[in-house]
Amino acid sequence: MLQHRAPISQAVIDLTSRIQLKAGCLIFCPAGHKLDEILSILETGFNLYTFKKVLQDLARDYNLDYLLIDSHPGIEKDTLLSMALCDYLVLISRVDQQDLFGSGVMTEVASQLRKPVVLILNMVPSSVSEKEASNISDRLAQLFHLQVLTALPFNSDVLEHLSKGVFVLEKPRDPLTRRFAEIARRMLEAIETGPPQDPSSNQPTSQPLA
Repeated sequence: MLQHRAPISQAVIDLTSRIQLKAGCLIFCPAGHKLDEILSILETGFNLYTFKKVLQDLARDYNLDYLLIDSHPGIEKDTLLSMALCDYLVLISRVDQQDLFGSGVMTEVASQLRKPVVLILNMVPSSVSEKEASNISDRLAQLFHLQVLTALPFNSDVLEHLSKGVFVLEKPRDPLTRRFAEIARRMLEAIETGPPQDPSSNQPTSQPLA
């Protein structure tokens, strides 16, 4: 789509019936996987206007309530374009030094772009108690001046379900499914109400663990 070689309809995969959603719809637009297309994008790139128009057309044609862009970590042109066009930035980080450092850099870039940011801690080791995870969330909220939505514990079942099914649909009673549902609720609340406070404030804005 970004190179105008195909219409949006040819790039979209409708997952609504595949995962048997009873309400609403879910569409997926994967990145290109052909080597020549990838090399062409790397060589020529794409500009902000083109990317913005594709997203607008996608949202309009499919009457989307929310459009999520899954970008790779790091500060590169496509990541910056995604950040520039988004209304909200969701950072997902493990609790190791490298990931947290990267999250700090991304938070600083987002602040320069005046984009609200929330953080989700992911794959928290089982050796870290919920109280310790909550304390870590509070410290990060204060350090980065953002809202920490929650801390997700490492769960081997999720890894086993990768590309095999949708964990939350296949295990609706699992405690982690309830945690994901809570994250979704908080995200919607954050989007609707906006940032809970001035990003320059030093007060922690982490949420208690569900």
